[in-house]
Amino acid sequence: MNGGEIGVEKIKLVKKKEYPQLKKLHESFDISEDSEVCLAVGGDGTFLEAAREFKGPILPIRGGEKDSLGFHADFTVEDIDEIISELKQNSYTVEEYSKLKITCKGRVYNAVNDVVLFRASPKSVHCKVYYWENGERKPLFPKDLKGDGVVFSGQIGSTAYNFFAGGPIIHRADVIIVTPLSANYNTSIVSEGEFCVEVTKSEGSIEYDGFTLGRLVKGEDFTVGKSTEKIKVIHLRPRESFSEKLVRLHLF
Repeated sequence: MNGGEIGVEKIKLVKKKEYPQLKKLHESFDISEDSEVCLAVGGDGTFLEAAREFKGPILPIRGGEKDSLGFHADFTVEDIDEIISELKQNSYTVEEYSKLKITCKGRVYNAVNDVVLFRASPKSVHCKVYYWENGERKPLFPKDLKGDGVVFSGQIGSTAYNFFAGGPIIHRADVIIVTPLSANYNTSIVSEGEFCVEVTKSEGSIEYDGFTLGRLVKGEDFTVGKSTEKIKVIHLRPRESFSEKLVRLHLF
């Protein structure tokens, strides 16, 4: 349970459409940008937007539509009375997930879901993926990675692009997944370390969470590691089990 005698009084509300059930939130809380918690109402895109904007705990709530997935959302707008009650009683827990830190062309970015290097032309992009061991940079794959590109994701992004590219779903592990995209290597690698990707032939486009950072040509590189910034996800009781989520989202 979240500590403290006084329940939640102020919330930030992130949504992409209006739901009549949300009227009760306005009656029960002070809706403010300067809030204790954030409610992200909708699907994974809404949660992603909230995680980029809000540094505190976020409660994902599914909109209720058939196409509103929301892997981390245990409740829908139909559960609004229970949600209000639990928040008012401070009856919730908070789980933290690491964002991904990207360093590219002298600038630093933080990703919620994933970082992707994708070919920038019809030709395959070639790149070397490195990791560090005892301060020494070493190749992760025996030879250059050749194909459509490579995606890096953490635990929270493992059910997004990574999964649909054939990568594993991560359960309760603060790691980074490296998943090749239609490449000469088709095995994902899971590690706690930091990686460097150097383009060796053709061009690649680097993106994070759907935002394009630009193109990389031969000899240019970027690094990916775990960020000090965290995504804080609120869970109410009772919560949906991990296996129940997999069934709901038809992942197995």
